[in-house]
Amino acid sequence: MGVAVLFASFFVFILLGTPIALALGGSALVYIVLFANVSPIIVMQQMLASVNTYTLLAVPFFIMAGALMETGGISKRIVSFCQSLVGHFTGGLALVVVLSSVFFAAMTGSGVAACAAVGGIMIPMMVKNGYDPDFACALQATSGIFGPLIPPSIVMVLYAVYANQSVSTMLMAGVGPGFLQAAMVCVLAVAICFRRGYKGVGTFSIKRVGKEFVVSFWALLAPIIILGGIYSGICTATEASGVACFYSIIVGLFIYKEMNFKSLMNCLSKAMMSTGNIMLIVGASGAFSWVLTRERIASHAAEILLSISDSKYLFLLCAMVILLILGCFIDSVPITTIMTPILAPMALQFGVSLVHLGGLMISGTCIGLITPPMGLNLFMGAQVGNRPIHKVIGAIKPFVIITLVGFLLVAFFPQITTFLPSLIEN
Repeated sequence: MGVAVLFASFFVFILLGTPIALALGGSALVYIVLFANVSPIIVMQQMLASVNTYTLLAVPFFIMAGALMETGGISKRIVSFCQSLVGHFTGGLALVVVLSSVFFAAMTGSGVAACAAVGGIMIPMMVKNGYDPDFACALQATSGIFGPLIPPSIVMVLYAVYANQSVSTMLMAGVGPGFLQAAMVCVLAVAICFRRGYKGVGTFSIKRVGKEFVVSFWALLAPIIILGGIYSGICTATEASGVACFYSIIVGLFIYKEMNFKSLMNCLSKAMMSTGNIMLIVGASGAFSWVLTRERIASHAAEILLSISDSKYLFLLCAMVILLILGCFIDSVPITTIMTPILAPMALQFGVSLVHLGGLMISGTCIGLITPPMGLNLFMGAQVGNRPIHKVIGAIKPFVIITLVGFLLVAFFPQITTFLPSLIEN
């Protein structure tokens, strides 16, 4: 009865339009008042305990780094470099969108930020060169979903904390699924471009590539510094996030000189607001997870599934369906903080690696970024391209299908997720 009230009150809060943090904390408070013989102050205690983690410092720093890179001209130069490499191919601008988004994701770990930063440059350029504007918006929205997968991933950091896994290992676990999805989207985009006759822009020139490389050198160096620092052991993921911020400020202020003190303060202000939203969700999820643990939700769910079958594939299918449904209504951060305490113990009982589960969960929540009614990237792509949302939804259907195929591959071929982390551990 208590569990039913918990989830019922949560969805009632959501339907009423309450912020997700209030829905999580409020439903936990309703449960505690009605069914738990403890003081309601436990809600605040769990919220504070959830955010009082050193590892979580990486979240605000990576958010800040993304804002600084966008303002400081780093994203613009990455787009120019990618265009010099593949822009001349048929469908070349579509490839530029995907490659630029992958680069940007590898620096910020944010799908929505990649969609906004790259889309603001590429969508008008694609439309100017004869691309269908709805296709351009749909492609940009889809390309932005790689942010939560490719390291440094904010969502993967949260998963590592909740699943008690190494942050470095989990960041590397997103590489395989991220690049698999990116490659599949590239193939689909080029096939559509061939069918519609979208030509390339300009001609390939080694001289131009070299020139763009020199201009973009400091921008391209950013992911090497961030990821190289983490995996060489020079710094932790949390320390690397601070390095990313410092590097972005130096490049934006003194090298590219596209940032001034005023724009720097605006970046910090935006980053603080985004961080506040995410950390409130993390804190409220701690109270919600405390209730789930008290009610032994994971154990009961595992017992029900095991009574049907002990096949891990049944568990994976159930997890996939749950993640896809939740992704239609809730952002990836609350899904990760809510579902990890439930699915992680179940995964261990079914013999599924927690590293594999992390790749599966983040892949599923990424697809939710482009599925209505709550797909953040879907709305961002339509907004940046100034297109009606219903037309972009029609254009994004093929991309949703191809990402679902990639999701199935990640689920049933665990090596896609676990291969690179196994090299680190060995």
